[in-house]
Amino acid sequence: MKYLCILLLTLYLLGTSACNSTRIVKPLAKKQIAVGLDFGGPIIDFQSLKIPVPFTSVTTAYGVDSTLTVFGSVYITSAIFGTIQWDMGVLKEVLKPQKGYIPGISLSASTQMMVDVFEGNFRMYPVIDANFYWKYLKKQEHYFYFNFGSWFDFWQKAHNQPNTKMYYPSFSLGHTFENKKMRYTLEAKYIDPASSNLGTPVHFNGSGGQGSWGAYISIYRKF
Repeated sequence: MKYLCILLLTLYLLGTSACNSTRIVKPLAKKQIAVGLDFGGPIIDFQSLKIPVPFTSVTTAYGVDSTLTVFGSVYITSAIFGTIQWDMGVLKEVLKPQKGYIPGISLSASTQMMVDVFEGNFRMYPVIDANFYWKYLKKQEHYFYFNFGSWFDFWQKAHNQPNTKMYYPSFSLGHTFENKKMRYTLEAKYIDPASSNLGTPVHFNGSGGQGSWGAYISIYRKF
């Protein structure tokens, strides 16, 4: 019961952090639909283990055209613990991958929304992502990518305390294996490197007492 309470508190504390995976990096084909499951989160100490917080979300994406994709997600884990959480966003490719080392570049803007079912509190957070991805095989769709994410918190209070921090950056490295029907992604993330992870009930595994590492797995089916 002790560790369950700690995990519940962890989920609450991380509810306003940039803790989800990078869902869409490369735009879908025109009129293509993708439905996927994302699993993982910040790495914490749990008993004698170091494990990612088991955040789980379901995402649906649609290719408006070959450079523009819209997407939305719902968060299963948050709902189990009393927070209805979802997001909606759009991704635009601004540069296709070039020969050599020039990556494809895409920009994404989304909004995270949350409602506490016990008290009815509503929160909304804008998120901006810049993605750089490299395709390295001519006849395959596999690619690796780098993501720079920016989460903004403009609310005056956080956890009933004055909010003194409005910007939460994150950095991700990932690899996607993709074919005509499926997409599998592994991602490592460094969350909020400028904030101390000390003095909290849960120990986050960051670097030098700052931020937290994260680990994620995604599986998507394309239609």
